[in-house]
Amino acid sequence: MMNDRNKIFEDAMKQDSPIGADFIGTIFKRVNSVLSYQPAVGVFGKTGAGKSSLCNAVFGKDVCEISDIAGCTRKPQEVILELGGKGIKLLDVPGVGESNERDKEYAELYRSLLPELDLVLWVIKGDDRAFSSDETFYKNLVKPYVDNGRPFVVALNQVDKIEPFREWDMSVNQPGAKQASNIEQKRKNVADIFGLPLSCVIPVSANERYGLVQLVDRIIELLPNDKKAIVLDAVKADNRSEHSKTEAKNGFLDEIVKIVTEVVPLAPAVKAVVKAISNVISKIFSWW
Repeated sequence: MMNDRNKIFEDAMKQDSPIGADFIGTIFKRVNSVLSYQPAVGVFGKTGAGKSSLCNAVFGKDVCEISDIAGCTRKPQEVILELGGKGIKLLDVPGVGESNERDKEYAELYRSLLPELDLVLWVIKGDDRAFSSDETFYKNLVKPYVDNGRPFVVALNQVDKIEPFREWDMSVNQPGAKQASNIEQKRKNVADIFGLPLSCVIPVSANERYGLVQLVDRIIELLPNDKKAIVLDAVKADNRSEHSKTEAKNGFLDEIVKIVTEVVPLAPAVKAVVKAISNVISKIFSWW
């Protein structure tokens, strides 16, 4: 796949680009490094919150082991979702809150993983009333990275179980009026506990496929420009909105403009080169 992509890029640039071979080669190497980067997404949270189920729902594959009996994720499950480049590294990590002994062990694990991550997705069970372990791990381990600009999103999962759960309308896959109000209140409570903007707490239900598009939208918005398209390409097609596609396209093109502007000495050629690269990318990403 990598060789096919390289050939598409080189052929298109030779045909459409108004610049010389040396500039093409330099630009190709830098764009290729963006396309070949392997983003790492860490999926954290208390055991039983539905981390694996949510990953499977968002990415449209059985990428993580699931157990209804006990916390099955005892070590990081490193899943590589193959894409046009190296793919993304999805780390479904052990859940906190099992025991004090395990939490100490997991704290060291989290501490070792955090510097490598491009995004932290923290999953909380919607009908859970106790957030002390989540809050402790977040404030002691994760918050310093968030304060330094690391993208962080809370998925308030299993919101279909929030009372009154019988209000959930299966015909339209939406909560009833009272349930929707309670979901919004729980969302505000979680945002307050974590000290996050409300926009970073997304109500979802992996089982009902509810809120997944909104979750993906927020993730793509928060990622750096050069990571947006790669991560979006790993997402199940049904979970990609026009907003997330536009966000990923614009982010990637902004990165390309930056690269080309630094390499090409003549301003009039920049627009043509960026257009040529955009044509190439449209052949690599099916959703472009």
